Amino acid sequence: MSRDRAASLGCPTPGLAASSQWAGMAGLSIVQREQLVEMIVPRVLAHLERCLTTTRTEWEAGRSWGTSNQNTMLWATDFGMFEKRALRDFRDNLTEDFRSNDYPPQYEFSGIAFADQDDGLAILDDYQSTRRSLRHKLEGAIRENNRYSHFVFTRAAQERNRFEHANWAPWSPLHWYERLIEIGELYFGKSEMTLDLMRAYLDCMQKTASPTLALVVEAIEHCGLVSTPRADPESVATLRQNASWKHLAGTHAQTTEQDNAGNAPEDAAAATWQPATRAVSVQEPANMPDTGADPAQWAAWASNMRQSPLFRATGSDTTETTTPMTAYVVADDQSDPRAALAPFIHDLLQGLFDHIFREVGFNPAVRALISEMQYPLATAVIRDLGFFRDRSHPLRLWIGSLINVAIRINPETGADDEAVERYLDRIRQSIEQLRNQADQIDRDAASTLMQEFLESVEAEDALWHERQITQIDLPHTEEWAEQARRNLALAALETGADLPESAATEIFQSWETVLAVEHNTGEVGEALHRSLRQVVRHICNMASAAEVNPLVAETRENAHAAGLPKDRIRDLVQHLGKAHLFRLRAGDDTPRFDPRARLQTRESVRYEDDDPTLHQDRDDDHVFAAISLAIGDWFEFTDDDGENPLRLALLWRGETTRRFFFLSLDGVHARRYSLQGVAQELRQGRMRALPQDNPLDAIIEAPGS
Repeated sequence: MSRDRAASLGCPTPGLAASSQWAGMAGLSIVQREQLVEMIVPRVLAHLERCLTTTRTEWEAGRSWGTSNQNTMLWATDFGMFEKRALRDFRDNLTEDFRSNDYPPQYEFSGIAFADQDDGLAILDDYQSTRRSLRHKLEGAIRENNRYSHFVFTRAAQERNRFEHANWAPWSPLHWYERLIEIGELYFGKSEMTLDLMRAYLDCMQKTASPTLALVVEAIEHCGLVSTPRADPESVATLRQNASWKHLAGTHAQTTEQDNAGNAPEDAAAATWQPATRAVSVQEPANMPDTGADPAQWAAWASNMRQSPLFRATGSDTTETTTPMTAYVVADDQSDPRAALAPFIHDLLQGLFDHIFREVGFNPAVRALISEMQYPLATAVIRDLGFFRDRSHPLRLWIGSLINVAIRINPETGADDEAVERYLDRIRQSIEQLRNQADQIDRDAASTLMQEFLESVEAEDALWHERQITQIDLPHTEEWAEQARRNLALAALETGADLPESAATEIFQSWETVLAVEHNTGEVGEALHRSLRQVVRHICNMASAAEVNPLVAETRENAHAAGLPKDRIRDLVQHLGKAHLFRLRAGDDTPRFDPRARLQTRESVRYEDDDPTLHQDRDDDHVFAAISLAIGDWFEFTDDDGENPLRLALLWRGETTRRFFFLSLDGVHARRYSLQGVAQELRQGRMRALPQDNPLDAIIEAPGS
């Protein structure tokens, strides 16, 4: 231990007492803890060894991570004498931390003792301040750069009241920091050399720790330490925000205009937004009028909007304007002055849709249908100009829904495909409804129009997913098998059972029997899985027939309630009976099941469409976003240059295999990714969610409109 302190590693920290509320590592079985040791310690140690090698090399070259004037080459010499010993001590201490039942972990100096002692501030010297500062920087770096790992580490520490503070868990990088600096102080004292060692470790963690942390996450999840949902609300919100029409419609054109304008004053662009009608003064403001305003004001506003840079093709001359509208004039035979708005409103709507078509590619068949809709839509809008002011206007919501459905169809897809034609028919029928009642439609009728369209699309979505079921037969089978293997391994790890291979096979088949059949996944389905887990745990623990049989009967009843066929229920009971018999009658020489074998040989999972340059797992925000994807979500995939877009739906995902299967509406194009593969596509900008908000909101409410 440190030369300037008593050997206190493993001794209680002053001011702290173990609490029965927190279990620490004692809440895990011995087998689970050993599995964590085998999977985590070698990987953390290998990463540390690389970090220490780099540190020594830099010191030998006369470089340091701090501002010290001391001779770093002497540091390198001293460090070389103890480098292997330091690695050995780190390995032994971390291994003991995973195996120990003691709680809480003890550190010579850490945020624990400092936070719990009232006189801590009084004794905090420069060395301790720097040590604590580096620790905080490491925590901040992990939070920022390795958010998924930090999330999982925290969940694993919190579940089942394992640790009061997540950083106390032995899988936490903050725990590794404490163990490493204790070793530094042991061999080099509380010195500038020790602090520079920790600065080097911080730098190494920031730059190279992601693959190691990703493997630690895998170990934690495979050993069953995390059972809570793994999606992060903040990352889900970011994914949705990036998929907004505000990012797809208008931003490119506006950016181009701003670039062309250079350093022009902010109101320079607004000066070109004056109405193109002789009937309205050029000084008329371009703000949207009130719903009950004079139609002439609406005509001026519509003309201003139509001429704004937002509606020009990207790269067009900023001085170019649209063909001027004729003056707003009410004919003598027009009883309603709003009727004279028709050319202005139609021109504005045409500009809105042309802008959407220009910014986001649409299928020609869709463009034709929407073009046909513009005249009846203008007629309906003139009756209720609140369409432009009210986001919740049902007719405006209907258009947004229609466009968001239409964008799913790939621009190059032919309309002769049955699935595409069915969706086009739904769009066509809804537009025909609008055409038939355009001159009399009110908000109630518009609401009915929208609701009927959404219901028809929902029915088509269900039919489309049902027709693609054969596409996911193979990945579904792989998912069931992997779930069954995982459930079996976790049961053996949690109970520490030395299962015979024959019993393990029967347990595996019992799980597969349940998972491979579509059944109620609600409350009764949960009850079935819960009772089955209880049976398996009792078998692992060599419970008697009197203890197991009532649980098997309960499982049988739950299986019936969940909708399993009678033959499947019979197979389930037979597999459980055989498993129990094999477990009780196993001899000393009976082959045994090793739940750790598959975990020890684990490699990064990759699928056919994963980026071939993705050699190491990552754990940033994009992994969070990938985890949050839901079946039925639609995405656009492009190449590295943002060209050749393909729009695909997430048809299926495996929670255990972490496999994602995407398919186009016509079934021609498919993509198969791993979790890391999806995250990489998001990271590289080759994949983005199709928007679910209203494109009209993004354009009408754009700055300056």
